[in-house]
Amino acid sequence: MSGAPTIEISLPDKKIQSLGRFKPKGLVVMRSGSREDSFKVPVAVARHLLKLQDEDELEASTFADLRTLISTISADCAFKRLLSLIDKRDYSSLEADEKLKLDGYPEDIRVDAVSRAKECGLINDVRYGEFYVRSKVGAGWGMQRIQRELERKGIDIETVPGWPEEYFSDEQDFERALAIASRKHLTGKNDFQKIMRLLASKGYSSSISYRVAQKILDDE
Repeated sequence: MSGAPTIEISLPDKKIQSLGRFKPKGLVVMRSGSREDSFKVPVAVARHLLKLQDEDELEASTFADLRTLISTISADCAFKRLLSLIDKRDYSSLEADEKLKLDGYPEDIRVDAVSRAKECGLINDVRYGEFYVRSKVGAGWGMQRIQRELERKGIDIETVPGWPEEYFSDEQDFERALAIASRKHLTGKNDFQKIMRLLASKGYSSSISYRVAQKILDDE
């Protein structure tokens, strides 16, 4: 007769660096008779399993039991991970999902965790988008750059209340762009192009950038 199944849990070597942006994973191996199955899990999940094992509370007598246990612990760890992230700053749904993905959580676990956070009001893409727009307008960003960055974060710009009329007008854009460009050190060489590049990087339209560059150089 074959003996009771054995479970080995190991954490990644501390010397192992992240592969790109992805973090190293823990490894769970179950052996029963001639059969062996292994699972790569996020480090937090591996640590939780090790704690249960140390306390002799790791209850999984079959491969199916172990898969269910890993799934349950992963769901709990993923949500706790989101709570720790959101405690520091606001996140969009896409940003939160990407953080969990880097930690090694599978898609179904990530979807459930983010959905739970949204149901609790911890993640709100509309709120995130509105706050992001206001903060970046205050920092002098132009409309085009803000829109690009929000799209990269998975936010539909059309969901931002009052976009764009509440935040932008030609005159406001001109004054903000002028304030930014006026701080630029000019040398007398290719100044027009320098101002245009600066304002383009901030997300201002070519027409606003042109007007600002002309005014600064005319004043000079």
